Amino acid sequence: MAKAKKASPKGKKAQNPDLMELWTGFFLTVYLLFPGFKGFTGISAAKTWTFYVLAGLLVLLGVGLLLRDLEAKGLSSLTPAQLCALGFWGFTLLSAAFSPYGAKAWYNESAHEAALTVSLYVLLFLIVSRWGKPSEALFRVLTVVLGLFCLLCLLQALGLNPLGLYPKGMNFYDGYGVKYKGAYAGTIGNVDIVSAFLALTAPMVLLYSLKQTPRQAWPLWALCGVCLFVLIWIRVLCGLVGLAGGAVLILLVLCPDRQRKWLLLGFGLLALGGLVLLWLVDLPIGLLHELHEILHGRFQDSFGTGRFYIWRQMLARIPERLWLGVGPDAARFSGLEPFIRYDEAGKEVARATITDAHCYPLHILYCQGLPALLCWLGAVGTVLVHWVRARRDRAAAILGGGLVCFLCAMLFCFSSVIVMPFFWLAMGLLEGQIKYEKGIKKS
Repeated sequence: MAKAKKASPKGKKAQNPDLMELWTGFFLTVYLLFPGFKGFTGISAAKTWTFYVLAGLLVLLGVGLLLRDLEAKGLSSLTPAQLCALGFWGFTLLSAAFSPYGAKAWYNESAHEAALTVSLYVLLFLIVSRWGKPSEALFRVLTVVLGLFCLLCLLQALGLNPLGLYPKGMNFYDGYGVKYKGAYAGTIGNVDIVSAFLALTAPMVLLYSLKQTPRQAWPLWALCGVCLFVLIWIRVLCGLVGLAGGAVLILLVLCPDRQRKWLLLGFGLLALGGLVLLWLVDLPIGLLHELHEILHGRFQDSFGTGRFYIWRQMLARIPERLWLGVGPDAARFSGLEPFIRYDEAGKEVARATITDAHCYPLHILYCQGLPALLCWLGAVGTVLVHWVRARRDRAAAILGGGLVCFLCAMLFCFSSVIVMPFFWLAMGLLEGQIKYEKGIKKS
């Protein structure tokens, strides 16, 4: 009898289905690789509606699993992370209901992360964290689709235009204001979002290669090298900053306990030495020059590619609507002064409407209010605490490593429906894995 009881949680989990694993693999493949039919100019709309369709299928699957559980054994209690996610959802809906911008806070063709989209994010997390679980097959799917994505980026780096995503007769190098506004790559589009996506997925591939033989691992190492090349090629720092910051956290969490204090000491000395060098020497490199100026108390709105200007405006206006914000993804409608770039002669060369904080926690605070931000931090923080406690579990280590790198990158990147579903999916799989492992131990 004891053996039967011990085996039953595994059996029940196996019945839960292969459908969840199938949906997750299908989502990873289709949502990443499908760019729509109108090139980069229509990719946001194409991704949004693709997400709505795939999320709708997941909700139907979740309802079916819920009814099955109700009939079989009733509902188990929600985890703290799931409760925090529900709180985030509730305050997001309240923010939309009381937004001065009316229906635009619920859905808008330009504001793709309004209340409808955020609702689907939370439902995705709740369903996946309750019935989903990472598997070897899903990690393999991730490596294959990431490899195809990087292959497309490499072809674009050669000046080619596979899939016809750039305007006719143009390529990647015509972007950045040369012939058209913006810069786009892969099947994601905006290079900032590409960098955030790679900050999430590249660490997972690297961690997946651990405990494998060199013969098994070398293709994964090669893929990580290509991801790093793409990050450097697209000239976006937030992804590289995410990888660097996340790498420190990953090493501190996953290293043997006896070595942690030495790693802390080493990282502390490196950070101190770097700060001293930046304070003493004004290096003629954009970010390093800006850090030198900041250390000497000289701030300019143009620092961080205008992020300081955006952050200063938003922070000044947050007290006006501290509790519910201006409405989900409604920053673009809230009357923020556009960011203007000038050339060396003082002539205006670009005027950019501010649509996002380029810092995800600040974006939530400004758009959805303080309670929503606290609930989001509670959900993310709880999942990451679980990751630290379950760090010896391989699947948990892989997912948590990707999440911390992504979160570091999102301190300097803007949120988008093109990448955020992957974040909520990874967080849901991590929570699901931890619940599964706890169920086995209790049995």
